[in-house]
Parts: sequence; structure tokens; C-alpha cells
Amino acid sequence: MRKKNKLRLSILFTLFFIIIVITVLIFFVLPKFDFMYISADKHWQKEKIGDVDEKTGGTEIEKVKQGANGIYFVYKDKLMYMDEADEQVREICKLQSGIIGIIVKDNNIFLFKRDDVEGIYKVDLSGKIVRLFGASGTPSIEGENIYILDGEPSLRKYDFNGRKIFENKVKSGFISSSMIFDNYIFFIRYNIDIGYDNVEVSIPNYYLFDANKINYKTRKLKLSRYYMQPELGNRYWKEDVIPYDSVAKEVDKTVREGKIFDDTAEKNLDDYELQSVELLPWSFSEVQDGYIYLYGEQRVTYRDKNYKEKMSVIKEGWESEKIKKVSYTTIARVLCRINIDDIKDTSEDDYINYELVCYDLNKCWGGFIINNKNAYVLKEDEYFDSSKEDRNIYVYSMDVDTGLYKEIYRKKRFFNGNYYSEMFVTDKYIFIYEGSEYGVKECITSIKRDGNNPVLVMDENGEVVMKPLESKSEE
Repeated sequence: MRKKNKLRLSILFTLFFIIIVITVLIFFVLPKFDFMYISADKHWQKEKIGDVDEKTGGTEIEKVKQGANGIYFVYKDKLMYMDEADEQVREICKLQSGIIGIIVKDNNIFLFKRDDVEGIYKVDLSGKIVRLFGASGTPSIEGENIYILDGEPSLRKYDFNGRKIFENKVKSGFISSSMIFDNYIFFIRYNIDIGYDNVEVSIPNYYLFDANKINYKTRKLKLSRYYMQPELGNRYWKEDVIPYDSVAKEVDKTVREGKIFDDTAEKNLDDYELQSVELLPWSFSEVQDGYIYLYGEQRVTYRDKNYKEKMSVIKEGWESEKIKKVSYTTIARVLCRINIDDIKDTSEDDYINYELVCYDLNKCWGGFIINNKNAYVLKEDEYFDSSKEDRNIYVYSMDVDTGLYKEIYRKKRFFNGNYYSEMFVTDKYIFIYEGSEYGVKECITSIKRDGNNPVLVMDENGEVVMKPLESKSEE
């Protein structure tokens, strides 16, 4: 009997020891190894991860958001609601401090505001407010979850009741602007060494035993193409050089036609060969219909066909300075788009194909919003020294499939000075926020998405007025 008891104890002790070892391995040791992380489509918990084929992404905090039956918008420290059926506007709640923005999913409404620390608050239509959690970072909603990307950087995920689901570190350094889709992090990072922004993506792989543990690998997206061997002073390597392709052929033709790019008439391009086509984005959209839209510069550089001979007779200056004298760069502003499936499938050696939507012929777009197959652009007249000068605000609409755009609305600013306006787009309306210097006063105007029916929604005193305004657009 004693021998049997000893045997049982020995077996139990062995099992207990094995369980402890396995637990330590699963929770503390194996998560440190990259080979334990796999892509979402191969994971046994892929249903928990979410629908990785969905063609939408996270929607970030803004002052105006579309709800199930109406529009929620912020006026300083007030949360307002406009019913789409009768366009009646009412105040939902007023806080002691200003509201930075809101995120909305159906009838779930979340405020982002600062007290002593930043925080996310949930509010219902009766005005009842509940603080969910502290939130230092950029909030967004995707699916049934709230995401916070902070500056460390790390990505935190919460449910709509404020319960934290995961927190994962992202090895990407300083991020200037970012967007989340399917746990991918798409962002722009300023590179001080080369003097312009890199577009990068942090790609998630999931721990084999727990899909809430994510290992991120960050890659720079290769949007620029180089066709000639580099010389001293060029910002690329010989390994980056590729054969002349369809992108080069199309862009070169556009430049030589001389209708879009800057100052091409000053050079006889017959003496030059195409060296590179660089895309340098400044801003980007949320995911719309499976695409991310980018706005920035398309920078095209040519090199003199006889550059070596000409460099040899330049006596003064470094080689990097000489190469600039035998090169020519012309620039156009562009709106283009990238398929998110191409981003997900990218490798370190792949070039990302982007589709040109249109060239910004006015060269003055400050930004854009993509909504339901249309791009909307807000533009203002240039500001000069005189604080009494009247300036106009312009709204443009573009069909993203054709690239055709037109002015749909213009108005005189309510305030003088250099405080810029903001625009937000919902299913039926465009909201325009205008402020005085330092944001002391603020007005909100709404128009229909075709530019008609302009209405002053809230005046500079914070009162709901719903006053019709004069409708203007270009002839």
C-alpha cells in the first residue's frame, strides 16, 4: 500500500512539475521567440482575430461622426445631435472641459477629453456619461472594439465596456500620423537623415497559443522607383535600381507633355533621361472600399545624358554638388490609392503599386476626406498680413474612379486672421468648422454633399440657429 501511495505521489508530483514547466514555457518563454508567431489566416483562433478580408479599417476620433439615425458633433465643451429625419439639433451634454473629439459606432458614443489626464467616456442619448479608461494616444474604432495607439508606441484594444483585451508593443519609433486596419498599423514617420517622410506598415503576427499576443514587424513601403545607377549625392542604393517599366513610361510621357509638372518648359528634356519617380506622401485616408488614399508629391528626376562629361569640367564643389548641376527635378501634387491587400502581401523586396486618382492642378489642397466613392477637399484663400482682409473658403468634390473634380461650394470666412478651418463629411452632409484667432470663437456650417442648402448650424455664441446661408459655387 505504501509503495502504491509513493507511486501515486511520484506520478502526481511529476504531472504537477510538467504542468508548471509547460505553463512557464507557454506564457513566459515561447512568446519571446519569433517563430511562435504566425499570420492571422493560419491561426487556429482566426475567428477571434476578426474578418481579415473586410475592406474597411478603423475610424479615428473627429469632431463630427455619423450615427445610426443622425449626426453627432462637438461644439467646444458640448456634444450635439442632429436628427437626419427633421434636421432638429439638440444638446446631449455639456462638460466642464473641452471635448477633443468623438468616435461612434451605431448608437455607441464615446468622447475623448482631457481632465488631469486624457480619457475615453461613454455617453448615451440621455446625456449620462461614464468614464471607461485613461487613454493617452490616438483612439479609433474598428468592429466592436476601441483601439488606442500611443507614442511609446503600443497598441491597446478595449471592448465597448472599457475592458482591456490586449496591449502590444510596436517597434516602430516615432510615428507622426497613423491608421489601423485589421491590426495592421499604417503610418508616416519623418526621417531626419533624409529630410522627408517614410510610409511604413507594422505587420501583425499572432502567438500560436493566444491570438491577443501580437508580434509586429515593421516594413518601409517601397513607393519610389529608381532607374539609373546612383552617384554621390543621390539618396538611394544600387540595389534599388530596377529596369525601365510601365510606371516610368507613363510618368515620363506626362512630364514631357508639359501640362502638369512644374517648370518643364525651362529644360530641353530631349537632353535628359529619366532617373527616378518618387512618391512622397504627406497625408492619407482611412480605409475606404479596400483602399488607402495618399496625397503628396510625385517627384520626377532626370539626369543629363552626358552627365559624366559635364561633371568632369565642373572644377569646384563636391561630387554630390556636381551631380545636382547635371540633374533636373520636377514636381506635381497627386492623389493616389493603394489596395490594402497589396500592403498585407508586401515583402521587403516588393514595390507597392499605386493607382493615380488625379493630379492636383491647383497645387493648393490642404487635405482631403474620402467618403462613399468621393473625395472632398477644403481650400482657403492665401493669408496675408492684413487681418482685415476677406478670404474665401472653397469645397471641392471629386469622383475617385474618374479623377474629375469641381468646386461645389464657396463662402466668405466668418472670421479674419489665420486660424484655419476644418471639414468633416457624413452620409448626407458636409460640416465646416471656422474659428477666430486662437479658437476663441467658433461657427459651424453644414451643406449637403452636393454643395447645396448651406445652413449656419451654430453661431459664435454657441447657440443653435439653423440659419440658411447664400449658396455659392463657381460658375
